[in-house]
Amino acid sequence: MVQLSIDTCNALCAVAVSRWEDGRVQLVAQNTQDLGRGHAEVLTGQIATLLSSSGLLPADIDRIAVTKGPGSFTGQRVGLATARVLAATLKIDAIGVGVLDALLLEARALNSESLAFCAINDARREAAYVKAVDNSGTVLIDDSLIPVDALADALAALPKPLCLIGSGVSLLPAENAEDQKIIDTALPGILSIAELGHTLTVETNPAAPLYLRGADAKPQSAKHVLRSGPQDHDSSTRAAL
Repeated sequence: MVQLSIDTCNALCAVAVSRWEDGRVQLVAQNTQDLGRGHAEVLTGQIATLLSSSGLLPADIDRIAVTKGPGSFTGQRVGLATARVLAATLKIDAIGVGVLDALLLEARALNSESLAFCAINDARREAAYVKAVDNSGTVLIDDSLIPVDALADALAALPKPLCLIGSGVSLLPAENAEDQKIIDTALPGILSIAELGHTLTVETNPAAPLYLRGADAKPQSAKHVLRSGPQDHDSSTRAAL
């Protein structure tokens, strides 16, 4: 199965072509550009160049994986809209991949000793996007928007030692570093997004965005984000762009 993966949710504009062989992802080619903004002007040409350099045609793609968020509202829309158009044209599935899920995949691969793993991305405006799982993958904090001043309290209830990853780790006070392992990765690599795309089942088709912040939304308080297990994302995910 040939998969095209797309990530435009944050500063990176990244695409990759991969295959799933012998129970693991095999990267064919990838291209990542640190744009900050302006993904819409770059993405389509980036995909065309990647396919051409790989000796592939759009008709050779069997599946699309695209980051659904959380992240930049504009970036989310660019990636998801492109994936939807391609999927509809080629009559294939477009799989939504969570940015925090991809970070957690990397954290768990790099640190097997921690009892819990937490992905924290800077959401700006004094808030962070957060998701945490234990070492078995059970969700402890589901995808949430948490005020910066409530981060320490939210993480205090997680099992220790705790492994942290993401661009928002620097938002935590330094004095809370005890029993914490920090992985210096701000945003997930396109290979992690591709791996999740190959292994996830289709939840919604076409892929739906994961919005944790509306135009005038306030961050959730810490008491609402601690979870004891997996839960449905429908309450924080809009069904359409």
